[in-house]
Amino acid sequence: MRKIWVLLFLIILIIIFFQNIFSNNIKAGEAGVGVLNVSPQYNIIRLMQQDDTYRIYLTVSDYNSWDDIQSINVILMDDNGEKAKFIYKQYKDNITYEKINEFSENSKENLLIIKKCSYDHSNGEDIEDKCNLNLLFVFQKTWFTYLNIIAYDRNGATATIQIDYTSEDLTRSGNIIIIPGINKSTILEIPPYFLDIIAILVSTLVTWYIFRKTDIIKIVRAIYEKT
Repeated sequence: MRKIWVLLFLIILIIIFFQNIFSNNIKAGEAGVGVLNVSPQYNIIRLMQQDDTYRIYLTVSDYNSWDDIQSINVILMDDNGEKAKFIYKQYKDNITYEKINEFSENSKENLLIIKKCSYDHSNGEDIEDKCNLNLLFVFQKTWFTYLNIIAYDRNGATATIQIDYTSEDLTRSGNIIIIPGINKSTILEIPPYFLDIIAILVSTLVTWYIFRKTDIIKIVRAIYEKT
């Protein structure tokens, strides 16, 4: 039985190995890391009240490289719906590669303090060092019930998160609110049929093992001969 599980484990490793070889040969746009297109994800989200302003610190990761992130929307919501939308655009559009690195606000509130907003990105040779885009949104103190944050990459993949904190809570505490981040992890692309392959392999090996242990063929033959 131990040999069967060792064989199954080796087969699974071989499948994963070849799957990653094929995935890494597919280039995602001009990003440069070279994996299948994956959605952005949030590593750090920090909301801070400072004087009469709020600061949102975002670290968004894209394993196709930070260069693959098209835009980030931060939407303030209140009881009546959308109150204000703050937008960061890395590119003018998702067709050309004309960089603009622009902050803007899509509302009548005029809350975003654009001159205090900023962006930068990670540098380095490791994959993780090519993936992080760091953003700072600074806006005037106001009342809101929660935030919607949406990240878009150049291929249309998105990552959305909702932060259910009211500005009243922030005003009373005056402390930093840190939303637990996601530890950096290695993205492993597994095809949708992968689990089916494992299930077929397991069922085949288990069936073979049962036949072998019970000598069911001999039992069937003996019953046939008696009849």
